Amino acid sequence: MQAASRITLSLALVFALSPHGAIAASAPYSVDDVLSAPFVDGLAASPRRDALVWTVHERGARNVAVWVGGEAREVTHVPDDDGQEIAGAQLTPDDTAVVYARGGAGQDGGGDNPNPTAPAKRVDRRILLTSLATGATTDVGTGSEPTVSPRGDRVAWIDAQSQVSVASLASADGGKTWTVGKAETPFHVRGTVDGPLWSPDGTRIAFTNTRSDHAFVGIYTLGSANVVFAAPGFSSDGSPAWSKDGSRIAFVRQPGSPPNISPYDDPALLPPWSIVVADGRTGVGGVVWTASRGRGSEFSIADGVQPIWWSDAGDLAFVWERDGWRHLYALHGASGTAQLLTPGSFDIEQISASTNGTDLLYTSNEGDLDSRHVWRVAFRGGHQRRVSSGPSNQWSPVDLASNASAYVDASFATPGTVTVATPDGVKTPLPVAPLPATFPKTFVKPRVVVFHAPDGLPIHGQLFVPSGGGRHPALIFVHGGPERQMLTTFHYFETYTNFFEINQLLVSRGFEVLSVNYRSGIMYGHDFYEAPKRGYLGASEYQDVLAGARVLRSRPEVDPHRVGIYGLSYGGYLTALALARNSDIFKAGADQAGVHDWRAIIDSWNGSAVGTPKQRAIAYASSPIASLRTWRSPVYLSQGDDDRNVPFSQGVELANELEARGIEVRTSVVPDELHEFTVYAHNLARFTETVDFLTAHLAGR
Repeated sequence: MQAASRITLSLALVFALSPHGAIAASAPYSVDDVLSAPFVDGLAASPRRDALVWTVHERGARNVAVWVGGEAREVTHVPDDDGQEIAGAQLTPDDTAVVYARGGAGQDGGGDNPNPTAPAKRVDRRILLTSLATGATTDVGTGSEPTVSPRGDRVAWIDAQSQVSVASLASADGGKTWTVGKAETPFHVRGTVDGPLWSPDGTRIAFTNTRSDHAFVGIYTLGSANVVFAAPGFSSDGSPAWSKDGSRIAFVRQPGSPPNISPYDDPALLPPWSIVVADGRTGVGGVVWTASRGRGSEFSIADGVQPIWWSDAGDLAFVWERDGWRHLYALHGASGTAQLLTPGSFDIEQISASTNGTDLLYTSNEGDLDSRHVWRVAFRGGHQRRVSSGPSNQWSPVDLASNASAYVDASFATPGTVTVATPDGVKTPLPVAPLPATFPKTFVKPRVVVFHAPDGLPIHGQLFVPSGGGRHPALIFVHGGPERQMLTTFHYFETYTNFFEINQLLVSRGFEVLSVNYRSGIMYGHDFYEAPKRGYLGASEYQDVLAGARVLRSRPEVDPHRVGIYGLSYGGYLTALALARNSDIFKAGADQAGVHDWRAIIDSWNGSAVGTPKQRAIAYASSPIASLRTWRSPVYLSQGDDDRNVPFSQGVELANELEARGIEVRTSVVPDELHEFTVYAHNLARFTETVDFLTAHLAGR
């Protein structure tokens, strides 16, 4: 494997990085130019594993694409950017239609369907079916999380009342036309329902039923009079997975939420998580494995990743952090002893099943902590086998029946593209949307750098270096999450692909940019992710931001008096904290939907004021709002007022406080937009304003 060029830096001795070899833009390009590349997401294999389905975003227009019969093409052709996301796209078992959800299916936090374009008429979340033969789209019902029965005769989803709805599906002409039955709610339970999952024979639906401070796994058999709850307890159960024969169901058990535990308290005070296996019809069962105390006692999994997998032989694989890294483990029979499948100092992230029922595919950063490649391992253990390699990154792996695999492949110059790869290394890209002619062809290759925070912790980042002589202005970029890791390539999250593109644009404008993977981010081990005193517990990650700024200011190509910072969400928090505490270092910043008062955020999570006076005092001291007296630098503040991650009141409070103190503030508010803007035009405006603001205050001097 060819790793990205790596340079280790320390604050005591900083090696000057020569800009020679960096590729610079030969002509200026715009924000629209860099954001215009199609983005692919949601790659999935068909039930027969002979076809693929995914979504494509082109300047905000969202559509579904397939690879069927050796041909890749878009099957929907929605031209408009309405901010309505597509999620859960899947092929019917006969590969003749796609079923998907259209609406606020992603980062909406529940509630009404987001409508960021402010239409006069309400827009609901919809479940849709599109024929591959004709392109005709049929409305199935209102809701999200669709899942087609293995028989292909029904579709289930979560309706507007957070219950399961089911409708029949039928086609008498090979999928050209479809008849969708009337949506029915076959059962009703207290609380809310999510994650409907058909049994392998298509006769039962498993689901997670959340009831305030606890949650159950339920099983409903079509046509029956009752719901069965699987081994219910005083716990929060979820993420069910059917055994291959449907006789058993496994799920994750976490502690319930007692009223005397607040977000300030150490989760280690609660019992460790466990795995429960129950009968797939009666629900009778119990705990088969429990995590040990210490590292890994708190359940942890990457966003959207299924945590439990069955082999054909009845082995169970799952993710655990026992040795300080996020690894795959397996249970065999009734032993209760977990076997480590992926040993080494690296983290695994995404997981998918193989076609043979004996292996798992997964992505990890084995061999290079700043990369992502696809690997394969057997449920019974043995050597991990590399599926993909090279200087580019790969993610979203799926196995195909033809002994091939598919994944998304991206480099620093080429956006993510669905790719089919054979075991002998032949790769076939499947682009369905061409790159616009104006998309830049001269992006720089970021360099991996490693430097040390004041407490000695090694911090990784990507350095974007412009060409040309003289001293450059410079920027720290801080990602959100904080459970994220930026890469040296285009990213698997659309938001961070956007930021990668904007960093490239800033380099073309003469900025040197250091993207910092600060502590509390992922892929550098448990102790990095669970860093002490992070966030509202003491803002320990801020020292990583400061260390990055010192590295930039020490470089001979950088003007130390023209350094700024920008980021979204948690990155907005660190941006505001930097400007508040160290306006002497950070001369301007762009804070997009940042957190500014931890006490208010945590109280909103809990529904009332929580924490001891000492805990609340630390949270306040860790907030930008606590250091307003030393804030001098100008700032760009941006947020949508339907933000369901960070309350809009956080922006209201900071804007008022800064304006009252005479600090230069440029504000940009988008009514009805979400935390991460979903309308391309809104993102275009936000990033244009961000770049213009930072250029005016840092590059224009």
